[in-house]
Amino acid sequence: MTDQFKGKPEGVEMGLLFGGIALVLVAYFLPAVTFSGQRGAAVHGLSIFSKLPLMSALAFIGMAAAVATRYVPSLEKYAEQAAVVAILLVLAPALIGFMMALDPWTGLRQTMLKMANARTVKVDPSFAYFPLFAGATMMAYSLRRRMRRATQAASPA
Repeated sequence: MTDQFKGKPEGVEMGLLFGGIALVLVAYFLPAVTFSGQRGAAVHGLSIFSKLPLMSALAFIGMAAAVATRYVPSLEKYAEQAAVVAILLVLAPALIGFMMALDPWTGLRQTMLKMANARTVKVDPSFAYFPLFAGATMMAYSLRRRMRRATQAASPA
């Protein structure tokens, strides 16, 4: 990784970054875990943001930092690190939240039992994981384009 990379971000790089962030934001507010009680009762859903609001807030801060490093010249040297941290912070709440939904000893599982008004619930992942992983992939491609541009700028012509 380069220590200093001076230059305005290109349009495709920023489009991938902002598109990925938009998909992640949509995914965070869609029901990520669906569950139902016995005998096919009503299906309930919990979003990633409602399951883990603190971790979601950290992910939002990470995404904001990734954007800030593209526009603030003094933070530009941390663009690669900020993008990697943002991608990890985006994926962590989704995976941790789903594991918490499956674990019978967590408070999340107890909340689901109360919402479904049942002794057991059937937990399924929802379609919110598709835009989440697509957004994280777009953010990764944005980082890849940035690093490729930095390598081309550093190599002699």
